[in-house]
Amino acid sequence: DRYLLTSFFTLIIFGIFLVMASSQHLAESLNIPSHHFTIRHLLFGSLSIPIIIFFSILNQKQIKIFCIFGLLVSISLLLFILFEGERIKGAQRWFYLGGFSFQPSEACKPFFVIFNAWILTLWVEKSKSQGWMWSIATIIIISTLLLLQPDLGMTIVMIFTWGFQLFITGIPLIIILFLVLAFPIFMILSYQNFSHVKIRIDNFIEGKTYQVSKSLQSFESGGFWGKGPGEGFYKKSLPDAHSDFVFAVAAEEYGVLICCLIIAIYCLIILRSFLYTIKTNNLFFILSISGLAFQFGFQSLIHLASNTDLIPTKGMTLPFLSYGGSSILASAITAGILLSLTRKNISLETLAKKS
Repeated sequence: DRYLLTSFFTLIIFGIFLVMASSQHLAESLNIPSHHFTIRHLLFGSLSIPIIIFFSILNQKQIKIFCIFGLLVSISLLLFILFEGERIKGAQRWFYLGGFSFQPSEACKPFFVIFNAWILTLWVEKSKSQGWMWSIATIIIISTLLLLQPDLGMTIVMIFTWGFQLFITGIPLIIILFLVLAFPIFMILSYQNFSHVKIRIDNFIEGKTYQVSKSLQSFESGGFWGKGPGEGFYKKSLPDAHSDFVFAVAAEEYGVLICCLIIAIYCLIILRSFLYTIKTNNLFFILSISGLAFQFGFQSLIHLASNTDLIPTKGMTLPFLSYGGSSILASAITAGILLSLTRKNISLETLAKKS
């Protein structure tokens, strides 16, 4: 799909400019070369292109194999980092390999969507299949490992994606209502048991969040047209401006107009992906495409909402725009799979029969 492909590449290119603008002051404060983060972002951005192309040429059967294997590896790494991972800012989510940090939970996201789509399809199409049990067991294992890091934001993204796929599958309404009612209980328990969650929610309610105050000032400073590339002021005092608050940097330097364009691109990716789900009766395609699009959009929504003080701050990257090698590579895998499943030159029904 040329529209999806163009949208992904546009985000990659624009992400390079945003990281270049938002990371120089941070590099200087760390006494490293000013373009340290920009070069690394360029490296991962360049690596994401062959990854997108690779996954986009796979067929349905090959995607299943890669994602099942990838999910097993990701879960193993999530367990590994609980013992050998690097603890940063109170969270143990990364391990280092050759001078680069890697966050297994990012790669786990697209792999889980495809795996869950596959086992839910087996459950619906084969009466003796226990796919629903495998689905529940898998999300419990992943959520437990994520909460032990702890990473509440990623846990919420995974659980909401899982719940969305269950809803699309057509499970009884009573189960959906149970899941909806269970979420407030989950948040209350998280508030009581995780100090960083309590602090962020309390600060949000009291309006005392330093990062968000600087983020909102960035929006006010940028206005409609922005102050110009590299001319942002508040990014210098905004923690993690190159990753968790990159949208605020875009607002100050490029203005509301570009912010609206960025949101429009994400909406195009999500809506166009959903459009393909109404063109096929293949449940695996429907669950896979809609699940990936929902996950991609939900993560973007969390980033945008936290930058604009609509929800408590959460260290969630904006796909392709934020700095972070693990995030970029996971987004590339998502993009590649979406391009494969929405390929126009091969009939969806033909692919389904061949697999």
